Amino acid sequence: MRNAGNTVDTVALGSIEYAVAELGVSLIVVTGHERCGAVIAATAVVLENATFPGSIGRMIEPIIPAVFKVRHDEGDLIDYAVHENVRRVVRQLRVSTEPLLAGPLCDGRLKVVGAYYDFQTGAVDFFDESE
Repeated sequence: MRNAGNTVDTVALGSIEYAVAELGVSLIVVTGHERCGAVIAATAVVLENATFPGSIGRMIEPIIPAVFKVRHDEGDLIDYAVHENVRRVVRQLRVSTEPLLAGPLCDGRLKVVGAYYDFQTGAVDFFDESE
C-alpha cells in the first residue's frame, strides 16, 4: 500500500488490518524516501506557517509532529523529518490497540519495521527494526 507521507488513516489502517488478518501478511515495512513532498509540505507548515488548499493540509497534519521533533537538529531537516515520520508510524502500528494487529504483534506472527529509500542509489536502509 502506498500513500503520501506514509501516514496511517482509516483507509490505510483498514488495508493493513485486512492484509494481516485475511491474507496472513507477517511483515509491514513503513518506508520513507528522500525528497518526500508530503514531508516538505509539513516542514513548510512548521517553518513558514504555510497553508495548502483542499485536503492537502489535512493529509500532512500527521507528519507535522515529526518535523517539530527534529526541527532543531543539525543537518538535513527534510531527511531527519522523513526518518522521524517513519519512526512515528512504526510506533503507531506497533502499539496499536486494534486486535487485528495487537494479537499477531504480541505472539510474534507480525513484525513492523521502518526503512528509508534512496532514489539515487536504489538502496533501502532498514533503520527501525528493533521491537
